[in-house]
Order: sequence, then C-alpha cells, then structure tokens
Amino acid sequence: MPRITLRQQLHKPSIASANSRCLYSTSPPPSDKDTHTTRENAAASLPSAAESRRSALNTKFSEAMDRLQARALTASQTLNDVTGYSSIETIKADNDAMERTLGAAQERVRSARAAYKTSNTKRAATQREVTTLLARKDTWTPADLERFTELYRTDHVLEGAVASAQEALTTAEADEQGLNQRLNAGILKRYHEEQIWSDRIRRASTWGTWGLMGMNFVLFVLLQFFAEPWRRRRLVRGVVEHEGEVLAGVRAEIEALRTGLEHKMDAALRSRAEEGEMATTTTTTTTTTAPEKEGKGEAETLIGPAQATTWGEFLQDPARWRAAASDLCSERQVHLRMKDATTLVLQGAVAGAAIVGSIAVLAAR
Repeated sequence: MPRITLRQQLHKPSIASANSRCLYSTSPPPSDKDTHTTRENAAASLPSAAESRRSALNTKFSEAMDRLQARALTASQTLNDVTGYSSIETIKADNDAMERTLGAAQERVRSARAAYKTSNTKRAATQREVTTLLARKDTWTPADLERFTELYRTDHVLEGAVASAQEALTTAEADEQGLNQRLNAGILKRYHEEQIWSDRIRRASTWGTWGLMGMNFVLFVLLQFFAEPWRRRRLVRGVVEHEGEVLAGVRAEIEALRTGLEHKMDAALRSRAEEGEMATTTTTTTTTTAPEKEGKGEAETLIGPAQATTWGEFLQDPARWRAAASDLCSERQVHLRMKDATTLVLQGAVAGAAIVGSIAVLAAR
C-alpha cells in the first residue's frame, strides 16, 4: 500500500503539470507591444521621471529668460542694426579716433614749432655774436679767436638743427593738415549719412503715424457704432429700471405732500374766512361806535375825518392834518372789504379826473 501511494503521489504532479501546460497553451500570450507600453507608463509615473521633466522645463525657462535678457540688453544695438545706424556708429568711432590722432599731430606740430623757434633763436644769437667779433677783428685776442672758431662750429651745428627742425615742422604740419582734411571729410560723411537715416526714419514714422491713425479710426468706428450703442442700451435699461423704482417712491411722496397741502389749504381758507368775518364785524362795530370814542385819542378820532367831524373842522385843525398824514405812512393794519377797496379806487379816479379837467379848463381860458 505505501508503495502504491507513493506512485500515485509521484504521478499526480505530472498530471498537474500536464494540465497546467494545457491551460498555458490554450490562452493567448501577451504581445510585446503591450508589455512595452505598460513598462513605459510605469516608468513615466516614477518621481525621478517627473523630476527630470521639471528639470528640463526649468532649464528651458532659464534659457528663454537668458535670451530675453540678452536681447533686452542689446535692444539698442539690435535697433541700430535694423535701422542701419550701426554704420553711422562706425563712422563716429573712426572720427573719434581721428580726432585723437589729430590732437597728437597738433601736439607734434607745436613741439616742432617750438624746437624750430629755439634753434632759430640760438642761431641768431650765435650769428650776432659772430658779427660782433668780426666787427672788432683787428683787436682780436687768442681767446676771441678761439671763441670765433667755437661760434663758427656752433653755427654750423645750429644750421643743421634749424634745417632738421624746419623739416620736422613741415612734416608735422602736413600730417596735421591731412588728418584735419580727413576728419572734416569724415564729419561731412557722418552728417550726410545721418541725414539720410533721419529721412528714412521720418518716412517710417510717417507711415507708422498713418497706421496708428487708421487703427484709431477703426477703434472709433467700433466704439461709436457698436460698443457705444450697446453700452447706451444697457445703461438705458438700468436707468429705466432704477427710474421706475424712484418714480414710484416720488409719486408716493407727492401724493402724501398733496394730501398734506390740501389739508393745510383747507385749514388756511377756513382761518381766512373766519378772519374776514371777524374783520367785517369789527369794521361795522367801529363805524357804529366811532362818535362815542371821540375823546379816547387823537389818532383814533382822525381815522375817518368825514365820520368824526365835518370837512371844515378838519381843514381848520393842522394837528389833524399831521396826524392824518402820519397815519397814511404808518404800519397800522386795516381790514377792508373788496367793495370798500373798489369804492376808494373809483373815488381816486373821479378826483383825478376832476383835477385834470379843472387844470385843462384853466389852461384853455
């Protein structure tokens, strides 16, 4: 039995391996392309890959910023290259160098001129001394003879020095003149080139100005015919909505004010009617009781001269005139009916007509 069991156990793995081989052979094997894609995705998701990508972006950004900074620093030079001003800058540099060379040449001319003057001065002094010695040739001493010989040799040397100084001065002046002419030619060339460059820039600026004007015109048309109407309609809608709200409030306030004013006007009319009735009653009472108040005061007695006294008595009493005149300009309040006011106006008109008629009759006679 143990032997059979061992054989069975040994036989089972072979059966399992055979089954597994059968299963493996029946399923389709994965393709190499899918495996490679999966590996690439896994590698791309690693932190080191993300860091390398970020480092690459930082490097590109740094390079772009460096290029931008370099271009900003050399913007003027680039502009000069584009507009053609670099050649003018070269001419200016040549003129500056030529000016320095001309300054050195002028310094050499001054030195040569000073040396020439010094040599001439020395030779002239030597010749004067030689002439003096020759003037007293008969009285020469051995020292005078030796001095004459020395002066003769010195004059010969000075003659050569003067010739050399003159030649050096001539050469220096020629160099200075040539450099001066070249510098003048360079300056004229620079001015000529700058004039041409400025004309070209002026033409370009003119076209740029026309372009800006055209762009401004287009913007103006867009704003006036498209943007402004839209903004105006939007603003009007907002204003109308707000105005409706405000008008509703204003109408409510006006109605309240109208109601209050009507109440106040009714009260005022009632008070005026009451005051008019009281004034009428007071006037009637005053007219009835005027003869009884004759002794209470001069002003109250003279209110109505026709009612209190006769016209003759009134005209004969100057005090009453003065009281009546002052009462005409006083601030005393008088309550009159419209009928009384009309009567006073008609009386004044009749009196005026009578006076004017009397004057006309007198003038006619």
